[in-house]
Amino acid sequence: MLSYKEFLNAAVLLTLVGMPSAAASTSDPASAKYSVSAYAVGDWGQTLDMSSCCGGTYNNFDLHAQEIVGKLMDIQAGTAVKPKAVLGHGDSFYWTGIDSLESRDSRFQTTYESRYNGDNIKNVPWVNVMGNHDYGGANYVCNVGDQLVQCNSTAEMLQGLENKFRYQADYTSPNDNRWALDDRFYVRRIEDAATGVSIDIFNIDMNDADIAGSHGVCCQCYGYAKDDNGGCGSIARGDKHCCGGDNDMYDTCMAKF
Repeated sequence: MLSYKEFLNAAVLLTLVGMPSAAASTSDPASAKYSVSAYAVGDWGQTLDMSSCCGGTYNNFDLHAQEIVGKLMDIQAGTAVKPKAVLGHGDSFYWTGIDSLESRDSRFQTTYESRYNGDNIKNVPWVNVMGNHDYGGANYVCNVGDQLVQCNSTAEMLQGLENKFRYQADYTSPNDNRWALDDRFYVRRIEDAATGVSIDIFNIDMNDADIAGSHGVCCQCYGYAKDDNGGCGSIARGDKHCCGGDNDMYDTCMAKF
């Protein structure tokens, strides 16, 4: 997940790259005319049970936030420069990503296709990366059918991580195949043919593995600890609830990221 400063820097860079050089240095951004537009959204993947991370602080708008944002995106696309792409910053499927191949298409339909289905945006390409929740969050990364289960070996854990990626990368959207996850690291270009203005989108897998996201994914604490998960936020390598104390599995997972 991007910090506010990182997001602001990215937004400024996007604005400068996406505009003619003269306009970038002399015009008022609020009134400038853009020839290339892209939307960006992260941590957008609603859970199936409409749960919240924020206790009693949410309200009815929050419970329906995804539908509201989808409608606003569609309205904006119909009244301004239509976006060439939607940049998906990851955490597309809370809390644990896609749990199985069998459930993949229904999950995409429920919390993606049906949420961003306005006439103005339903065929706009989505350029995506994986987030820590897409890789399992902090739960088991292995599965039997729709059931998340403890990995029996380091090899199974690595296959579980690969499955999490492939469930999204291999998905084909019925709306002009708009879902794109080309690789863990890849570049996509969007361009306005009339003006020649283009933007290269550099897509990066996860965050710095040593400081964000990967530790939780690799420990899988919410799987091992089950209901005794109060300490998962500060879990450490070697703890019985971090890979069941299997340091080789943990180290191999971290090295993978």
